[in-house]
Amino acid sequence: MKLKALTLGLAMSFPLLASAAPSDTSVTLYGVVDTAIEYVNNIPDSTGGKHSSVHFTNLTSSWPSYWGLRGTEKISDNLSAVFTLESGFNPGTGTSGQGGRLFGRQAFVGLNGDWGQVAFGRQYNMLMRASLRADFMGPNAYGLGTLDNYIPNTRMDNAVTYMGNFSGIKVGLAYAMGRDNQTSGGPAAGNCGVDYTDQNACKAYSAMLGYDAANWGVAGAYDVITGNQAGTNYQGLTDGQKDRRWMLNGWAKFNDLKVSLIYINRKTDATNLGGYRAALGDRSDLWSLNGAYNITPAVTLDGSVNYLKFNNAANSSNAWYYVARVRYSLSKRTSMYASAGYIKNKGDSNISAAGGTTVPPTTAGGNQTAVMVGLRHNF
Repeated sequence: MKLKALTLGLAMSFPLLASAAPSDTSVTLYGVVDTAIEYVNNIPDSTGGKHSSVHFTNLTSSWPSYWGLRGTEKISDNLSAVFTLESGFNPGTGTSGQGGRLFGRQAFVGLNGDWGQVAFGRQYNMLMRASLRADFMGPNAYGLGTLDNYIPNTRMDNAVTYMGNFSGIKVGLAYAMGRDNQTSGGPAAGNCGVDYTDQNACKAYSAMLGYDAANWGVAGAYDVITGNQAGTNYQGLTDGQKDRRWMLNGWAKFNDLKVSLIYINRKTDATNLGGYRAALGDRSDLWSLNGAYNITPAVTLDGSVNYLKFNNAANSSNAWYYVARVRYSLSKRTSMYASAGYIKNKGDSNISAAGGTTVPPTTAGGNQTAVMVGLRHNF
């Protein structure tokens, strides 16, 4: 009753605003709050030894926490205006994600019709969009982002994108100049914004093509980012250098079982990667076999087996990464989960098992185990 009275009072207080809102306009508030407690072993300590840690991992749990506003206005029978503003945050500390941006996940406006959608602003590239159906683990702490932390941060500032879906055939194009204007915040910030003195610096472009049927689908994507004169951006690219990836994937569903296979090839021109990655060379191949099974309507078991090979490493180097997760739905919007990840590094590879913690093992070629239990609520 109080909510009804408040709504009526607002409408009476702002009659012009109420009358100006047509029935074919809608704005939706949505989001996810997801937090977990994590255990990680084989972490180096200050004495040169190793220890284990139990901590909150709120930045990237089973799914990153975020909230957003999504809106649409029907302009004509075949044209609508659309917008999305989406903000990532750390529920353990209340801080904004993506380098402290207010709307660091997405911030765009565009036009949508039967011909597709054109949008302008901060958006995902086509590498991410092509993987949506095949990457069952998604951008969680124990996903592909653990092996390649570019993957869960595939966003572009100052971007123009096109997406079309024609009877299951999906096409997409993206282009950005000044691909990342944020100067701090790890992989989510590229320190490669608009350079008015160099029109070739800090670009990003990608394309995708795919097909989805009722029970299977395939997709491919090509993605390129370029550097700047200083070479201080996150990927370490200087002016004229490129970091490129191409991906192929496929998925299939058999009643309660889903499987998928993802392949990503990377080549980088960067030479100032630093640390142990400097010895890993400029080429890598990433394979990911995913599976998900609905044990009951409320219980889902999923996981992946992942293999990353560094082709031109100084020493023979690779990493095997095994992930398992079980989810229990308490309701339509709330679920509990437990996840485990184990990484086996070889040679100069020294990747952490926990993408949200990113504390590598004590030595190159070391192994590490990470386990977390958490709670997730969608709204």
